Amino acid sequence: MFKRLIQWLKKFFQALFGGNTTKPKSKIVSSVEKKPAPPLSDTDLEFLFTELLEGVNQARGQAWALKWLHNIEHRVSTERWLEWLNKFGDKLLASTAPNNELAARLVQLGELEVGEVGDTAYDIGMELLTRNQTEPIWEYSGPDNVTQLIPDTSEQHSTLQQPENTPEGEGEFQTITLDQLYELMHQDTNLRASIAQQVGIESDDPDVIIQALVDQFQAESQANPQDSSI
Repeated sequence: MFKRLIQWLKKFFQALFGGNTTKPKSKIVSSVEKKPAPPLSDTDLEFLFTELLEGVNQARGQAWALKWLHNIEHRVSTERWLEWLNKFGDKLLASTAPNNELAARLVQLGELEVGEVGDTAYDIGMELLTRNQTEPIWEYSGPDNVTQLIPDTSEQHSTLQQPENTPEGEGEFQTITLDQLYELMHQDTNLRASIAQQVGIESDDPDVIIQALVDQFQAESQANPQDSSI
């Protein structure tokens, strides 16, 4: 009788607790809804773009810039970049500050050929460098003969200026804009070296040389305001 009672109790407790030991516990998976990231503000984009320009200025190259833009594409589309860049460019052009260093970096980004973002940045940079009403120009008679910086007081920037008595063997003097000079410096190392020597810098970078030209011209214009009004 006592043994039967013990066996009955064993079966009772096995039936009572056995299900918890034989059946696997179901895993409770908490499903957390992923909320989309909030859109980036113009201030956020300016901070990110400054980071991009800093990397470009450190000569990290085209591959780095393309990867940077690709990695952030899920947050900032090309269309959003272009929309912001146009507003950013308008703000820079409306400012009286020269922003030559920023302009040079914008041009650097454009030269890496990273797409529409780079193209727009290049246009803004060049417009910043050449936006002065008295745009500085150069007169030259070939890559090795560059004369001093003069202000442009004519409406036509692409006209040829030929001296009355040009000695035989010397090239004709041609009036060019900064854009044209920029292209020439990209093609001719001697021209870059000559201009860099004249403005007193040691650099072979056309962007740095252009910036030095603009700075020198502005300094001379402020020092001799009567000359710039002629």
